Amino acid sequence: MELQHIQEQEFEKEVLKSKTPVIVDFYATWCGPCKMLGPILEDIADTEKDVRILKVDIDENMKLAQQFGIMSVPTLMLFKDGEEYGREIGLKSREQLQEIINELKA
Repeated sequence: MELQHIQEQEFEKEVLKSKTPVIVDFYATWCGPCKMLGPILEDIADTEKDVRILKVDIDENMKLAQQFGIMSVPTLMLFKDGEEYGREIGLKSREQLQEIINELKA
């Protein structure tokens, strides 16, 4: 599935009402680790068919970041059946992300 950027008004439809597990990458354009994580997430989005990966810019969506208590970036929030399933903070390797995805799909 294609990696997609979403805005606050799309969050409920795209994440909370999704039938597919979702990983939401809360990031900032000025964040170095976020820039390094981006290509890894794009690669996963291109190859992973059972999980959606969405990106939320915290500077454009401050209310959403506050709502979910995002204190540092990158923060990956995992959603399954509309509920928060888990949260990962900081840069992760491709292998670490694949383990997280496999658990999310289980």
